[in-house]
Amino acid sequence: FEQLINIIFYSMLTLVVMALLGVDPSRLFLSLTGILLPLSFLFSAAASKYFEGLLLILARRPYDIGDRIAISEPRDDTSTDGSTTWFVEQITLYQTTVRMAATNEVATYSNGSLATLRIINANRSPKASVYVYLKFGIDVPYEKVKIFGNVVETFVKERPREWLRLVAFRATVLEVDLGYIKYVVAIQHIESWQNIGVVSQSKADLSSFCLEVSKKMGMRYIAPPMPVDLSFANDPKNYLPGERAETGESLQPNHVKQKSHDSVGFQNIAALFHQEKTA
Repeated sequence: FEQLINIIFYSMLTLVVMALLGVDPSRLFLSLTGILLPLSFLFSAAASKYFEGLLLILARRPYDIGDRIAISEPRDDTSTDGSTTWFVEQITLYQTTVRMAATNEVATYSNGSLATLRIINANRSPKASVYVYLKFGIDVPYEKVKIFGNVVETFVKERPREWLRLVAFRATVLEVDLGYIKYVVAIQHIESWQNIGVVSQSKADLSSFCLEVSKKMGMRYIAPPMPVDLSFANDPKNYLPGERAETGESLQPNHVKQKSHDSVGFQNIAALFHQEKTA
């Protein structure tokens, strides 16, 4: 805001000084119109972007210094595991400086380029919703699944400083051919996405707990072995390595054998030529 106020102040001061000196400001502006008009067409796109950036910072104000933000296209879906975030370090009328939370890299965005993007503010996203996905075999009884859900709910209720409540525990995908049912555990954390380290650690603890419970209850899904094709496309007899040696066939490539036949034929032709020369 300081730069904008300085521009307005010095512009008004210039007009006052020109009036005191007896210079008509309107004549000066009319003389400069011939220069300013072509420049206005030249910088119209940049000026439009700059004005959009001003509206973003002054009117919308989607973030403040210190907030975690995630920037993406409005049409793209966000991840249920949380978006990749940047820390806001500095905000000016033209650009915003951010720092990557994971790698500590620094980047700058022009405010005009951010005006059309979706900006997720982690600091303004309280009570993070966390999802844990599980796979159970289709042969697991439903009663055992209900007991598993009650155990997870008890685990959440015993940690009121981490979790608010168990939102849902339900099946989402049924794969009969692969032999499993996919379940989702939806929980609401007490912290916001601004404290993503605390949220991620709580999610890791819950995932480990669900895995151990599924092991003890015999509900862990084991994927069936995939078929393996050991045939050789370039070998019409589909020999395995070493089988030709056991059957007595030569392992010499075909082009090498052809080369030996060619050399024998050349020797026979040379012998005939020698006989005709001696005769």
